[in-house]
Amino acid sequence: MKFPKYFPRLFHPSVYQGKRKARNYFEGWYYKHVDAPGKQIWSIIFGISFSEDSHSFIQVIEGKTGKTEYFRFKKEKFSFEKKKLGITIAENSITGQSITLDLKGKLFQIQGTLHYQNTSSFPQKILSPGIMGWYTYAPFMECYHGVVSMNHTLHGMLTINNTEIDFSGGKGYIEKDWGRSMPSDWIWLQCNHFEEDPEMSMMVSIARIPWLTGHFPGFLSFIQHKGKVWRFATYKNTKITSLEINDRHVEFVLENKNAMLWVEVKRAGSGDLKAPVQGKMDRKIAESLDASVEIILSEKNGNILFQGKGKHAGLEVVGDVSQYIR
Repeated sequence: MKFPKYFPRLFHPSVYQGKRKARNYFEGWYYKHVDAPGKQIWSIIFGISFSEDSHSFIQVIEGKTGKTEYFRFKKEKFSFEKKKLGITIAENSITGQSITLDLKGKLFQIQGTLHYQNTSSFPQKILSPGIMGWYTYAPFMECYHGVVSMNHTLHGMLTINNTEIDFSGGKGYIEKDWGRSMPSDWIWLQCNHFEEDPEMSMMVSIARIPWLTGHFPGFLSFIQHKGKVWRFATYKNTKITSLEINDRHVEFVLENKNAMLWVEVKRAGSGDLKAPVQGKMDRKIAESLDASVEIILSEKNGNILFQGKGKHAGLEVVGDVSQYIR
């Protein structure tokens, strides 16, 4: 079977997807790092924005305080590898196995390289090249999502504000987004720090998804547990059977024909990040990196597969996604 020219990039969501994009487009890679004691939590976002204000950027959020900084670069400082994940912005770079930083800002000065060991790629099939399933092939989606590494171990040190921080033995996570705009409303949750199962990782996204002339509530999620990846997604006929959001927590239940996932997230302090609208990075959203989560994963017959608590969870609650849930 002969695939069209765009196929190799779609089948490898981690690589740069915007090769022929020149306006109303963004692409961003999200790298989360937690040191072994759990005292240092840092997420770094590399990205490119094509709009009337085209530029490349690196966003930094420190999880314990919620402090953030946006490093802006000319779009010409952005370069990419064609056949693998490799992004360079000025003196900074990311791959599937490392991150190198040389940032000098008002709040943060960060230098050094971290290496990633035992990365865990999201499983792929021809009709489901990534976490979006067959929606990956839909040419008119507002936003696409990819999971690059569900879980991995960190090795190396960063010098942050003249203090050396050893991340060796810590844990990391990588995902990305690309398209025109982030959804108008969404919930995003990520955690890979569960005492009951150190190899476990999860991500859940619930969002308002524009589709043709209307919209629908879309679900993307995975639970990696004991060598198996459980998916709760729209293309898996997942339904949300309950949802509660308030200032203290977010609680919901996702169900499909095989399993049920109950989640409660206790909210924590957050920091402000920039998000794209028609490619332009001018929307402000709040993200927490130190929320706590409790989950129950069970089969439809009631057999509990996993029950436990996680820490250092990433959480975004943007807009009001509950209004689209019936």
